[in-house]
Amino acid sequence: MIDSHLLSGLRRRFPDRSAEGRTTPLLPGRQVAPALWVSDGAPPQGVWQRLHREHGAGSGLWPLLLEPRGDGPHLDGADLGLAPGEFTPDGYDPAAVLRGWWERAVLWCPTGDPQERAELLETLQPFGAAWPGPAPAASSPGDPQACADALARQLLRGRAGLRIGLVRADGGAQALAACGWNGTNGHGDSGAIAAVLHSWQERFGVRVVHAGADSLSLSVAAPPAGPEEALAVAAEHAAFCPDNVFRSDEGLAGYAEELVDEDCWSFWWD
Repeated sequence: MIDSHLLSGLRRRFPDRSAEGRTTPLLPGRQVAPALWVSDGAPPQGVWQRLHREHGAGSGLWPLLLEPRGDGPHLDGADLGLAPGEFTPDGYDPAAVLRGWWERAVLWCPTGDPQERAELLETLQPFGAAWPGPAPAASSPGDPQACADALARQLLRGRAGLRIGLVRADGGAQALAACGWNGTNGHGDSGAIAAVLHSWQERFGVRVVHAGADSLSLSVAAPPAGPEEALAVAAEHAAFCPDNVFRSDEGLAGYAEELVDEDCWSFWWD
């Protein structure tokens, strides 16, 4: 049965009839996890933006565009990359979390071959094995809401099978922790992931728009404006999602060039 507080919020967000008498359809859906309600089908254009604005006005329900593994109407947590348990970003130092992930990434060498190890470190130049520390906050933030709304429109036009998820949370990072999202192929609990994303929210105007079972799409209102800034951000991305960099033929420096003025950060874990 759907949580009564969440259901009450949904009814306020999707009334059967507006004050002016115009019919507004209720999105059919179900509660998939204690903190997560998911629509049964794809939402029409404009719904994510409406929910996003209403969160800013105090609804308390953060919208996510979810991309499940299957396409059936009855999803479970595994279809959405959810881990059982209760998680929170509280108590995590995002800089320490990123450093630990970086050190694990640079030690990654399944075969133990010295040549392969050398090639991996070459990919991470100019830093190599040395963690450079967190990137400084952007100096010229844009409009996070407008940027997130634009990304939602783009995703809904280009991807079939997306669902609307609603989570009672203060923001996107907290929403992922609250519903237990952990599609990162081994990053520990959702609280650590949320702590890093919350740091990006504050430093780069990031908003969590889309979460797949093994992918994530973030809008970025204040992306790095030049190569030096981008290189520091790229190092954080390499720690967060090594596949983004190790799959690139250009290494960390080439990946950093792609981040300059880029208003969407996409991650996919193999």
